[in-house]
Amino acid sequence: MNLENTEKLLTAYPLLYRELRDRCFECGDGWFCLVWQLSAEIESAAYLEGIQKTIDTWPSINILKQKAGTLRVQFDNVASEHIEALITKAYEQAMETCELCGAPAQLDRKRELGKWVETLCESCRKAHRSPPHPKDNTKLPIWAIDQNNKLK
Repeated sequence: MNLENTEKLLTAYPLLYRELRDRCFECGDGWFCLVWQLSAEIESAAYLEGIQKTIDTWPSINILKQKAGTLRVQFDNVASEHIEALITKAYEQAMETCELCGAPAQLDRKRELGKWVETLCESCRKAHRSPPHPKDNTKLPIWAIDQNNKLK
C-alpha cells in the first residue's frame, strides 16, 4: 500500500495498528477502502464489547497482507468471535475486489508457473502481467511443463 494510504490508516487507527509488522500494509491500494472499513468495524465492535481502549486490552493487528490473492489479518492478541466474523467478511470481499484499483474482480485461481495468485480486474490483469516473482521456489517435474514453460 502506498505511503499516503498507510499514513491515513495509522493516523486514524493508531491503537489498532500499534504492533503492525514493519509499520506497513502488505497489500495493494485497491484494498484501501476495504481495510479502512474493516478497521472501523473492528474498533466499533471492540467498543460495543466494552473493551477498554488501552494498549493492553484493545485489539492489535500485527500483520495485514495479501496472500494467495486474499486479505490476511493476524492479531497480536485474542480477537472475539464477532471480530473474527468481520475479518472473514473482509477476506471474502477481497476475493471480489481488485488489489490494484478496487474495481470488481475475481480471484485468479489458475496460477501460472512462477506467478503469484492475485485478485485483479480484467483491466489491471492485462496491464499488470506481473513477471515471475524471484523468491518463488516452485519446483515442478520436467514432465509437467511444456517447451514454453507452461503447465501441461
